[in-house]
Amino acid sequence: MSEAIVLEASPREVVGKKVKRLRQAGLIPVIVYGPDFAPAALSIEEKALRHALTRAGGTQIVELQVGKETIPVLAREVQRDPVRGNILHVDFYRVAMDRLIRAEIPLVFVNEPPLVASNEAIVVQMLNSVEVEALPRELPPHIEVDLSVLAEIGDHILAGDLVVPEGVAITTEAEELVARLDYAQALEEEVEEEMLLEPEAAEVEVITEKKEEEEESGE
Repeated sequence: MSEAIVLEASPREVVGKKVKRLRQAGLIPVIVYGPDFAPAALSIEEKALRHALTRAGGTQIVELQVGKETIPVLAREVQRDPVRGNILHVDFYRVAMDRLIRAEIPLVFVNEPPLVASNEAIVVQMLNSVEVEALPRELPPHIEVDLSVLAEIGDHILAGDLVVPEGVAITTEAEELVARLDYAQALEEEVEEEMLLEPEAAEVEVITEKKEEEEESGE
């Protein structure tokens, strides 16, 4: 069980285009929503918010301190500037600490199969995360995948093979492929084939100042 991260927040009345001035003052607009809870518009100091999100990701509890009230939340959506990458807005989901919730947990791949060490094979990773169900405080920051069990070409790891802490259940299909051991040459041929079949790049929307203001008017 990880220690909760405390973050001070303040109620805000600034909405729409005016939130741009809020950001210029070093504050980020956020919204808190959840079952049996009226959505609340808040603002949080940008540096503190950035630090908290780095620690918590979307899997660890953040305790929002709003005056004398403490609101346990998980970060659900973080909107960032497409060019600078700075935070524009965050959606927080209020959780009930005594109710099971589902969340995507990142996978961390550890150890190296012997055939990879000898350059005879490579590990093909099929999943970067799995969905789990647990009480909010029991959500792990990540799940380790031990690749050393892959001894021969064709060996694989399924979602159902993953080891998770007590109180945590994986809800991703048990037969979902997480990683497999394959010949290095086979992967090279697969990548070359994909490059030959790759379609032309799709058009990318150009975000202008006017477009940004239109989006802010909906916050």
